[in-house]
Amino acid sequence: MWVEVGLQGSAMRQTLLLIMAVGLVGCGKKDATLETETEPKAGELEKGGEKPQSTKAFTNTLDMKFVSVPGTDVQFCVWETRVKDYAVYAAANPDVDGSWKEPGFKQEDTHPVVNVSWEDAQAFCEWLTKKELAAGKIKTGQKYRLPKDAEWSVAVGLGKELGDTPEAKDGGIKDVYPWGKEWPPPAGAGNHDKSLKADKFDYTSPVGSFAANKLGLHDMGGNVWEWCESKWNTTSIFHVLRGASWYFSSPASLLSSHRSYDWPGRRGFFVGFRCVLVGGSGG
Repeated sequence: MWVEVGLQGSAMRQTLLLIMAVGLVGCGKKDATLETETEPKAGELEKGGEKPQSTKAFTNTLDMKFVSVPGTDVQFCVWETRVKDYAVYAAANPDVDGSWKEPGFKQEDTHPVVNVSWEDAQAFCEWLTKKELAAGKIKTGQKYRLPKDAEWSVAVGLGKELGDTPEAKDGGIKDVYPWGKEWPPPAGAGNHDKSLKADKFDYTSPVGSFAANKLGLHDMGGNVWEWCESKWNTTSIFHVLRGASWYFSSPASLLSSHRSYDWPGRRGFFVGFRCVLVGGSGG
């Protein structure tokens, strides 16, 4: 459920946005398609401004860079999927919904694409997998997908979380943020709501505008919410989102352990996604 507070600035920010008034997390029948997640090994906590570990990046045909994340079996894209990445996909698939072109504010090619649903992100990953296989950039058995909730936790630097589902883990680790333990976020920590005075951006910012964490990943807190592969719980039709966005300001919503969720067809102007590569390094 998304309830935003502390808005300011434009008319968009002056209106209380209730994206989901009712969370239909229980639909009566247990969903047998929910993936069982094993808890990956914990990564190190990010401290804003610290030098990332030296990691050899794999660069794909869209110039998206991927690095290994110890404690997982995937490589994470170092930034969120950009407008220019999605534009190539949309050009190759004329039936793609065009909401991403009209977020309600100006975006450049290097900003994270928004107004994309979980279903849109899935389709992008499937298309990119086929494209890269055909180009010989990745090998049979490799594929792109969204990160699982537990993988995302490792990538943001969380320790072991208690609970069997994202819902149970939500907010479980207190006072730990992607930039460290201090509140409010220091200047340069990321792209958050303007009321926090931590950055100069009114809306989305170019990916990589802020320092990467120790794993070399940018924007693990702020800029846009990121869709995850995982579902909210064992009976939910909803999928998890992580990382908060430029539109959020409360301490609870910016915790590294905080999750949001929404149905797979929902599109929002503060929601995007990040890809991971499964099955070994590409190249």
